Amino acid sequence: MLTDLALLTFVKFPEPGKVKTRLAAAIGPELAAELYHHFIDTTFVCAAQLQNAAQFAAFTPAEKAPAFQRLFPGERQWLAQVPAPDLGTRMRTAVQTMLQRGFGRVLIIGSDSPDLPAAHLNEAAEALRTHDLVLGPAEDGGYYLIGLKADHAALFEGIAWSSTSVLQQTLAAAQRLGLHIHLLPRWYDVDDLPALQRYCLTNDLPPTLVTRLKPILAGKLMDDRTLLA
Repeated sequence: MLTDLALLTFVKFPEPGKVKTRLAAAIGPELAAELYHHFIDTTFVCAAQLQNAAQFAAFTPAEKAPAFQRLFPGERQWLAQVPAPDLGTRMRTAVQTMLQRGFGRVLIIGSDSPDLPAAHLNEAAEALRTHDLVLGPAEDGGYYLIGLKADHAALFEGIAWSSTSVLQQTLAAAQRLGLHIHLLPRWYDVDDLPALQRYCLTNDLPPTLVTRLKPILAGKLMDDRTLLA
């Protein structure tokens, strides 16, 4: 093994009606799925900037493995998420799998923060050398990154996933375990129209997405200063 660090990016297949459902209510399921496809591409680019890390894509559903690899070619290994409805179970199983494969440090990120700075990943990797747990607080009360070097079941059990208390509940569990914690800078998920506006103002999108999103965002949120003008 050339590295002791594994980075797993959790992704769902970009199927209309199955991804970005909050955004889909405002922009439609087809456009939401196309946007999420872009988010996955961009997240993989960010992940690849973490040096000396083995890259994994933890995907669901398992039967989409060939389609995933066709849509998202690159230097990464594909790992099917365990078929469990609970996100905590899926993440803990992924951590266990990486530890069993001999990795000493495991980072997990999602695909809802496509413009996450690569510096945050580098900070997480370094902090995990001297800390038991690394968390990247999300502005909605969850976390965009978790880093571990041991299996701690309590961090994934009894958590109200998709709620505004995910981070606080995880921190409380970590404190009960006596873990040494490092917190990264806060960042945001692109889950609603205001967050999508924020993302569009500071990032480049494919021209086809710009064309389709511009009338929606201009009509609902944007002014003449937008980068989409």
